[in-house]
Order: sequence, then structure tokens, then C-alpha cells
Amino acid sequence: MRLCKSRNRHLPEMNITPMIDVVFLLLIFFVTVTQVSQANREQLQLPKQAGDKDQDRSTLTINIDRPGRMTVGGAAVDRADLATIVAAELEKVGGDPRQLKILVRMDQGAQSRAINQLVEQFEQFDVKLVELAVETPQ
Repeated sequence: MRLCKSRNRHLPEMNITPMIDVVFLLLIFFVTVTQVSQANREQLQLPKQAGDKDQDRSTLTINIDRPGRMTVGGAAVDRADLATIVAAELEKVGGDPRQLKILVRMDQGAQSRAINQLVEQFEQFDVKLVELAVETPQ
């Protein structure tokens, strides 16, 4: 303890190291979460369709760009990788395909063959809850 000369009281020495550690951990957490959120929201021109429902939280978000390349979480994947990812997500929800919600964000200029192949692949896992993201016209 130190003696404060102005008031003649004892003040405890404060160690702020744990507080700095917590601040840095929070900073890392928020930076990471922001990067994942932005990866799921890649810039795609979604098809325009009337509607009023915002996107719900999905278990798995798949982005398909104009040339037909698929990305999950910002990483490019092929159909074999996607099968592994879907199997892992199914395992996380206890193997119940009704609990797995997949959101497909597809560029409006992409060929429909890409989504057809995805749906066929999801049928192998008995996944029925697949939503297609669209942009509502203003």
C-alpha cells in the first residue's frame, strides 16, 4: 500500500493487467465475428422478388457467384467439400435434418444448374429446409 500525501490515506495499488486482457479478448472477438458476418454476406446480385420476410438466421449459408463458384464462410468449396460441411452441420444438430436450415445466396446471373445440383446433394442427406435468398425491389 502507498501513502497518499495529499489526504494522508492508504490507497491500494491497482493491477490493470487483467482488465487490459479482457479488453483485448473482446476486441479480437468482435473483429472475428464481423469478418464471419461479412463473409456470409458476399456481394451478389440476388434475384428480385416481392416479399416482406427478412432472412432468418441459418445454420449454413452458401454463396454462389455468377460463374457458379460456391463459397461457405468466405472459403471456396466444391461439391465434395460441401458434402463434408453438410455432414458436419448435421452432426452438430444431432443428425436431425429438420433442424438444419440452409440459406443459398445465388447471383441472379448464375446458371440454375448450380442450385439444382445443390438440391440433389441435399436430398442425399434428407435435408428439406433450404431457402433461396432474394432481394426485394424498393
